[in-house]
Amino acid sequence: MNRSIGRLYIVLAAGFALLGLFLGYWQVVAAPDLADRNDNRQAAERDKTIDRGEIVTADKIVLARSVPKRVAGQTTYVRGYPQGTLAPHVVGYANPQVGSTGVESSYNSYLRGNYGAEPLLVRLRLRTAHGANVELTLNKRVQQIADEQLIGRAGAVVAIEPKTGKVLAMTSSPGFDLSKVANPAEFAKIRNSSDSVLLNRATQGRYAPGSTFKVVTLVGALDSNLDYTPATRFDDTGTLATNGPPIRNFGGEVFGDHDLTTALTHSVNTTFARIGQNLGGARMGETMDAFGFGKKPPIDLPAGEVVASGRYGTNNALLPNIEDGADLARIAIGQEKLSVTPLQMAMVVSAIANGCTLMRPYLVNRATDQSGSAVFEQGPRRLTQVCSPDTAREVTDMMGNVVREGTGTQAALQGLDVAGKTGTAETGANGLNDAWFIGFAPKDDPKVAVAVVVERTPETGGVAAAPIAREVMKAAIARSAG
Repeated sequence: MNRSIGRLYIVLAAGFALLGLFLGYWQVVAAPDLADRNDNRQAAERDKTIDRGEIVTADKIVLARSVPKRVAGQTTYVRGYPQGTLAPHVVGYANPQVGSTGVESSYNSYLRGNYGAEPLLVRLRLRTAHGANVELTLNKRVQQIADEQLIGRAGAVVAIEPKTGKVLAMTSSPGFDLSKVANPAEFAKIRNSSDSVLLNRATQGRYAPGSTFKVVTLVGALDSNLDYTPATRFDDTGTLATNGPPIRNFGGEVFGDHDLTTALTHSVNTTFARIGQNLGGARMGETMDAFGFGKKPPIDLPAGEVVASGRYGTNNALLPNIEDGADLARIAIGQEKLSVTPLQMAMVVSAIANGCTLMRPYLVNRATDQSGSAVFEQGPRRLTQVCSPDTAREVTDMMGNVVREGTGTQAALQGLDVAGKTGTAETGANGLNDAWFIGFAPKDDPKVAVAVVVERTPETGGVAAAPIAREVMKAAIARSAG
């Protein structure tokens, strides 16, 4: 009898232990993931009682906060956005009715306080749950300038600190007002806008890069074993025969005998197309891979809000960077199914500015609890060495010539050398272009790298995009000086 009771005791004890492990798993391990699910109604109701953390800029300007409301003796919280039109695609929104986007989504577990063991008093609803405050890398002034420069125009701006990968500004235009998201009628207008205002054009907008891609081709050439140098000579007749239609220079210009520096300065299509043919598919593919083409940039936004840059085929299918039969001449000048995001091109130019070391772009510095202690922190992280520092210096000097006397003169800053490259990608719609500028400043000690695209404009990149880049770079340099 005693032996039977002993066995029963062991079985019961084992059962209780397994039950404890099961409950512990769901309460501790799985709870944060369950809480983050948009279809978790219990979590959605509970979120109303959580003092969700603030989202602030690097210079401590509050972009999102929880506002308390006292109803029927209970305190609940609604999300408020004091700077509603500033960087709405980065900040994002968190709303029980429409879901969450941006940093509100990607850092949800920190903002709602799911980053550690939950205090018993909070679990028993005897004390308010407080989320962590999230500090962005964005600088308010740089972001404001980027926003203002695109008012009335569709497009995007990305500004990155080359040495660290910190995103100083990320603008997508047209934008929207985060403070209107909680109003169902207003949000319906935002969501149904014909201008696709909810689309983050900086990370989701895909554009033909045009001549900005010549910088990628240039890196591949100078870093190859084919003996290209900035002084390599070419003879241009104004056209280049290919397997498809012949390639011509912008405006039908003929440059005759010229060197590679001149080819970049004046964006000579035929020369870069010839270089693409000479490099071959393997070398072009290696260079594109090193810059990050063909995969999503590893930025800290929700995966669904970031797309890869590269060659796209039918049904928006991402193709290999280079494949058999690809028209290397057209790839080299930014055509042939190439489709890129402003973020990707900002990464390209940021890597060149940083001696060809590509850093991971990031939007959040840290998250801190109510006592100010960091519960999450991140810093610079190297992704890859794209080319040699010597090649980076050569490309930098050549890009400096573009701004000094070539197609990018409107990006020039008084008293500072600027490096850059323009691009003008035809859209096929009534003479309208997607106008580009990528660049960095100061040229020899870069504090900021930028990519700017202006959609569907009759102007070139040197006219439409370069002046925007100039103002953003000026603001970023003033920030670093102050």
